[in-house]
Amino acid sequence: MTQEQQSELISRHVPRWVSRAVADFEIFGRDVVSTNDVAAALGVAIGSRRLRNTIHELVKLGWLRPLPARGTYEFLGAHGGPFPSGDPLIEARAVRSRRSDFRLAVVGTGAAFLRGFAERAPDRYAVAIDRDQGGSVALAAAYHVIKTTGGRLAGIPDLRDVPVSDAAHLLADAALWPSVCGDLRDAAHWLRRALEVTAPEESAATARRVGHAAAARMAYLAARFDAPRVATAIAEALPGRARTRIGSAGEPLVARDANLGVDDRLGVATR
Repeated sequence: MTQEQQSELISRHVPRWVSRAVADFEIFGRDVVSTNDVAAALGVAIGSRRLRNTIHELVKLGWLRPLPARGTYEFLGAHGGPFPSGDPLIEARAVRSRRSDFRLAVVGTGAAFLRGFAERAPDRYAVAIDRDQGGSVALAAAYHVIKTTGGRLAGIPDLRDVPVSDAAHLLADAALWPSVCGDLRDAAHWLRRALEVTAPEESAATARRVGHAAAARMAYLAARFDAPRVATAIAEALPGRARTRIGSAGEPLVARDANLGVDDRLGVATR
């Protein structure tokens, strides 16, 4: 810990007139709070001068950190000190605290890391959102945002109050958004570990929601990463042969699955 950080810890205190809010957030283990939460903790009106002054003081003293979502803050509790937690889900929780019906999910390598399949976190986490509900400036400031359909986000389970792709959905992520899933040419890719615990029926159910072409790519990826039961379950759910590819159209053909209708121009699991 630097001398500057130690000084900040020593100087951080709780004035009596804001202590009720700090105590409330500590007791209930809050990490994301809103202007309304501060007002409720103090028993003051929204828009009041006391509320504005309290928030200003809590930010200045290092108890609150403003988040990109307007009117939301990370509460920096006594245990961790006046430093951001580094939790990659903080901003997503802040957005959902303001818009509880906002459909989003952490996807790709970031989700794989949070679920314990990837060994390293990405430089920037990816979040998929339902394109029909509009965008979010706050999310765009914190994440790589992917706009997709609501159906493709259905069924993704929560992790710490935020939807995060699990094993079955990580396979769909790799088929839909390979650019946020690392190098699929790597035979030791995290997708292999995710597929080891993926239930075939869950993968098939997910495949039915992502579209025919993406489902065919899911089956192909599962086969390439040695998960034949998953690949078969998805293939059996397909209405027929697809016509799709993995990799850029200008790249040479590496492999082809005629039954699925998938051209592999990337070289999945070949390195």
